[in-house]
Amino acid sequence: MTTNNSTSQLVPFEDVVMTHANAGIALGAERRFEESVAQWQLASQLVDANFEGEDFYYWVKSGYGAALHDVGRHRESIAVSKLVREWTLSLRQPIASLTIARAYLALGEAENARGHIKDVQRLVGDRVFGLFDRQHLAEIRRAIAT
Repeated sequence: MTTNNSTSQLVPFEDVVMTHANAGIALGAERRFEESVAQWQLASQLVDANFEGEDFYYWVKSGYGAALHDVGRHRESIAVSKLVREWTLSLRQPIASLTIARAYLALGEAENARGHIKDVQRLVGDRVFGLFDRQHLAEIRRAIAT
């Protein structure tokens, strides 16, 4: 736990993590991606130290991976998102696979993206086409067709 300076009461780490994660979400929605990733990084560091292996850890890491992609840190985005891919798939959520696929496509590595694109398509069907930049539609079609 940490101390909340305004009240001098103990604040659970979960609240501190959520404060950073929610700030990351809000800043990302405002397209303030550098600031967003900084908030997600703080949340990620806290879950590394306190929640590894828990659902909370995986949730934060999935957001952090997506934020890393938003700032063009694609290799880091892939590495973080791979940590949580199985967890997100077990919940039938495409975020980690989507982030990995987007990052590989941004790097020009469409072949590495294919399996992850298929994961997303299995979960969302034809909506998959709206989840990627239009410039990658041909790669999306090829991945789904193979």
